[in-house]
Amino acid sequence: MSTPHIAIVGGGITGLAAAYYLQRLRQQAGTPLRITLIEAQDRLGGKVGTVHQEGFLIDTGPDSFLAQKPWAVQLCRELGMEGEIISPSARKFFMLIRGKLHAVPHELVSLVPSRPQALWRATFISPWGKLRASMEGFVPAKRDVEDESLGAFMRRRFGKEFAVKFAEPLMAGVHAGHPDRLSMAAVYPMYWEMERKYGSITRGIMQMRRQRQAGKGSRDTSPFVALRYGMGSLVERLQQHLKEVDIWLSATVTGVTPLPDGSVNIHLEHGEPLHAHTAILTTPAYTTAEWLQPVAPDAARVLKEIPYASTAVVSLAYRREGIEHPLDGSGFLVPRTEPLPITGCTWSSSKWEGRAPDGSVLLRVFIGYAGADQIVEQQWDDLLARAAHDALQPLLGIREEPVMIQVNRWLKAMPQYEVGHLARLQRVESALSAYPSLLLAGSAYHGVGVPDCVKQGKEAAEKAWQRVLTLPPPKR
Repeated sequence: MSTPHIAIVGGGITGLAAAYYLQRLRQQAGTPLRITLIEAQDRLGGKVGTVHQEGFLIDTGPDSFLAQKPWAVQLCRELGMEGEIISPSARKFFMLIRGKLHAVPHELVSLVPSRPQALWRATFISPWGKLRASMEGFVPAKRDVEDESLGAFMRRRFGKEFAVKFAEPLMAGVHAGHPDRLSMAAVYPMYWEMERKYGSITRGIMQMRRQRQAGKGSRDTSPFVALRYGMGSLVERLQQHLKEVDIWLSATVTGVTPLPDGSVNIHLEHGEPLHAHTAILTTPAYTTAEWLQPVAPDAARVLKEIPYASTAVVSLAYRREGIEHPLDGSGFLVPRTEPLPITGCTWSSSKWEGRAPDGSVLLRVFIGYAGADQIVEQQWDDLLARAAHDALQPLLGIREEPVMIQVNRWLKAMPQYEVGHLARLQRVESALSAYPSLLLAGSAYHGVGVPDCVKQGKEAAEKAWQRVLTLPPPKR
């Protein structure tokens, strides 16, 4: 193989980012490099996509990304999409408690209060619950453990009521996980480290605010942003830029074999093995584990320990006059204690511009989380849509049937960072240290959001590029 070759398996956001940054490194250096992107589906993007139906713009997976993690915003700027980044039109959101929607103070947009006094304006938490949460700064720090569940951490520091009524549903809306199984150190490392560094989350946030005020950071910007033409436009723009990348769609990988000379064979369902200098595997952990079982069984065994949850996004469109609620916010979240099959609802046409035609509204309903995802895996689409509509009807005063329905299921799509996740990743890295031609990246490892996946794709590209620079081209 005269020209170094890097193959990327998986055409989701991680794989696309890896291909983009590899192509850029090649262009900057002027070094010959073959790049192949292999995707089993007939489209790129993975869980990220946008469809246009009857005048509605519908994101089939994530509809936004965290701006405070800079990697996705930076990528959009590099792609010439900075002018397409939009902030939410509505900042307020609600929490469903005992069948009633309660407005959440805007300082409570993250897992913990950015301003402790905001707790006292929260109508869904009792006076005792507010007092207990406000005492977080006096709770002794627990520095002698390597990990702890998110639920245990939040109950210990903020009290049970705040944890159950606010922190847990907020977490479930992002990770679709159970609070008593998810790793605080892996899911929210910033807050985990705050306790160790400052002794409390409250003191850590106050210190961050002082640093932000001393710099140029804005104190009143939304943590989330979206794209004017939907998240799928990021996939389209990336694909347009990958002019020097061989893209194989509908190509199923069946295994990988590291070779003695430091290269790797990628086995395909049809055709001869693809020979590459380095392979970047961005596929789900359980898929990657099957490929690694014959060559790195210890790594495969650990990867199989990473569980996945199934979720569904049900998009419902209505005539505006058919809904009594003013929809004066971005949506609402549902704690596990509420007897409903949904975990939340985004009022897309209120939150983001250009999502629905005049006189109509678009609502996105979320169903399923770890341990309660059987409904997603076993029910038909029309039953999921009916469950979503029936849950919304009394809450929003819906008087009509939806005029448009779009159901997107994501089976075994949400990796669960359970307690001990970071230690598991260390074991995987140790087991794969003998196979430097294999690099792992993606939502199963160091973050599930779009920015995290972009970052992991970029870092994997840089590692693969370093192999190109330091190792001689492998010979067959």
